[in-house]
This record gives sequence, C-alpha cells and structure tokens, in this order.
Amino acid sequence: MRSLLARITGTPRARATIRPASDHVFLSGYGEEARGQYLWGKVVLFLPKGEGIKGVRLKMTGRITMGDHLASACTSTLWETSDFVLHEWEPFLTQGRAGEPSAHGSNYEWPFELLIRGNQEESFRGCGRCAITYRLEAAILKEDGSEDFQDYVPIRIIRCPQESSYELMDPVTAQGSWCEKIAYSISLRHQAIALGGLIPIDAQITRIQHGATIMGAMFYLREHHKIHDKSITGPLIYQGQKIVSRWQLDLENRDGETQNWKLCLPLPKVVRECSPDFAVSGISVDHTLHFAATLLGEDGTVSEYEISMPIILFTSPELPVNGWGIFLKNKEKSASGTRNVLSEGIQIPPKYCKGDFLNDYNAIPTSPPPAYSLC
Repeated sequence: MRSLLARITGTPRARATIRPASDHVFLSGYGEEARGQYLWGKVVLFLPKGEGIKGVRLKMTGRITMGDHLASACTSTLWETSDFVLHEWEPFLTQGRAGEPSAHGSNYEWPFELLIRGNQEESFRGCGRCAITYRLEAAILKEDGSEDFQDYVPIRIIRCPQESSYELMDPVTAQGSWCEKIAYSISLRHQAIALGGLIPIDAQITRIQHGATIMGAMFYLREHHKIHDKSITGPLIYQGQKIVSRWQLDLENRDGETQNWKLCLPLPKVVRECSPDFAVSGISVDHTLHFAATLLGEDGTVSEYEISMPIILFTSPELPVNGWGIFLKNKEKSASGTRNVLSEGIQIPPKYCKGDFLNDYNAIPTSPPPAYSLC
C-alpha cells in the first residue's frame, strides 16, 4: 500500500536498506580451534524532506525451529520456536551526520561489522521440521520513539572442516566378497565431498560363482538424521533416514567376469535435497555411500548384496550457499574448471583450509543471487 500511495502522491517514504557485502560467512573447525569471520556491510537510510526520523536500528537475530518428528503428518506436528538476538548495534542516528542530498530528501549510510565467532552455532535445516536460521533486521527509529520495521536479509553461517583435517583427503576403500559369489573393490578418492559437487569413485566387481550373472549395480547416498535430548550425548529421541540420490550403473557385459567403473556421481544442486554433515544443539546429520549389486544364480535365484562407506559432506567456499539457501557459482571459473575442483576435491593443502576466506574481504561475492522461493 505504501508503494501504491507513493506512486499516487509522488511523495517517497523513508526507507532503510541493509546491504551486506556477503550474505554468508564461513567458520572453520570446532571447539577451541574454531575460527570465525567478519560479517560486514552498510545500512542505508533514505530520509524525505520534513519527515521526523531519528535513525536506524540494526540487529542480527536467530531462530531455532523444532517440530515433533514423531508426528505422522505436518498438520498434526507440534512446533517449538525460539527467537534470540545475536547482536544489536547502537542506533545509527542522523543527528550530527551530513546526508547526501537527493531530489526528494537525503541519503545516509553507516558501515557495520560483526565478528561471527568460531563457536557460534551454524545455520542448518536438518529436515522440514528442524532448523537454525539467522538474519539481519533493520527498523526506522521515529522521533516519537516508535519503530517501523523496514528490511531484512537472511544470513547463512557455514562451518568448514578445521585447517588440520588433512585426513579427510585420504581415500576410502572397501574390498571383500559376498558369500564367495562376487568380489568387490570400491574406492572413494577422498572422504570429504563438497555439497553440490561430485563424488569421484572407482569400482570393480568380479564374478566368482560359475554360471552366475551380474544383473545390475548401483550407488546410492543415504542421509541419517538424529535428534538427542538437549545435547549430542543425551538420550536418542528420534532417528530417521532418507535416500538422497541413486545412480544406476551401466553394465558393459552382463556375462563378463569383471565390471569396472570410474566416474563422478553428481550430488543434488538444490540445497534442501541434501544437507551437509553437522552436529548442532542435539541435532545431527551424517551420510553413507552405498554400493549394491544384483546377482542371478545358475539355479535362477536372485540375490542382492550391498556395502556402505562413510562419507562427509561439507559446504565449500568453491561452491558456497547464500542466505536464501542457493548455491553461488563462481563466475570467474570455467565450467570445466569448476568440475575439476568439485570432482578432484580439495587439494592438499585444501584451498578452504588456507584461511584466506576468513579475512579477505575482496574475495566475498557482492552480486545478488537470482530470485528463489523455498517450497
């Protein structure tokens, strides 16, 4: 209505706008070794001539949302929501400050910054019934003491593995046989995988039982979701899981003795379809990569076998997630270059472990993300 009124009367209204340099920040590591990052930007106030506005109030807030995970339907879910203020700046006042004149008033700008400490709980959305979210909020301070809410910007706090986590670059290998019928050898080139990226694998299965036929093989990614009472070490009150993705493998020769695969498995490109690994406020998510094979015996019996391997998913600065839950692509990298980064993974030393992203403001993307709506 205000926008329509302004168009009819031609009189603009006072408005405050938040312009962060980035709507996501990266934390590194856990516990005493955890490192934080500065969130910074500016808040802008347009003040029409003759309007009584004292300034702008800016704060960063958080919300913890928890629903009853045991309820059979969302309509019967009991919800608990807890709002908190992470930081509130001293009011940005116009008194004693010169604004930049414009045709209908003046524009005021104030810089702001906030150190998001390494021990701050990161943003997450474990499923549709639990989440921690953050946002910046701005309100106009009127001369009569009232406030008028004006603008907000979602902020995503992301945690990376600590700088010394080089073991996450080690390959993971599983070898063995199923009932002396099929021998398998599965190798994951590195245990840590960038969310939204590619899982590089080498796989081989060999038929041992004479007369048997390998009918099919596939990989699938399983996400495990747990909730503990009050803390990660408390009693387990909920445990769930889902299949994130399935990748059916092509068979070169069903009657052949050996099948080989060397490929990269693509992870979902929509953030809500797959969470990174985390353990926050009694809520945890982790993942396992499964390999399954189907064997047709000489007697016509169909047997299915599978193994699982641990895998760690994290949000990488190579493919960050913004405050709206959207992957941000680096426009400076070519498509092939991005693919190499996401498939070959983190180099040693990992780029995200150098610590540059914690302090280099120039590296923070400033272009706005495309419009997006969560279902």
